[in-house]
Amino acid sequence: MQAPSIRVPQKVFIDRAKFPYGFRKSGDFSISEADLLTKYGKTLLALESGELAPESADEQHFVDFIQGNVPAENAVERTWQKYARLARGKKHFYTLHSSASNQSDYDDDYSDDEFDVA
Repeated sequence: MQAPSIRVPQKVFIDRAKFPYGFRKSGDFSISEADLLTKYGKTLLALESGELAPESADEQHFVDFIQGNVPAENAVERTWQKYARLARGKKHFYTLHSSASNQSDYDDDYSDDEFDVA
């Protein structure tokens, strides 16, 4: 893989709000994806928000991708797309708890009769 011509900021990118244990330990990203986010994330976030103007062809393509003009074509763009979906999308929460208020409404074998214990 050819290294993208995207500026590397002085500080690494960390999103403690959505990924409190880091990108690598989240279980959502591969090691290479986590490394790309950590390395280029601050620049990508600044390009996305408009704080930085693109200076290279890769940065311009990223801005075009963010605006929806072109599809993701490289690993950085695909990783940012995945990050945005996970960090900003709706988080699904699954539980084992039943929402059934009364077991007798849902189970034909259930009985409220008390048992005589002799």
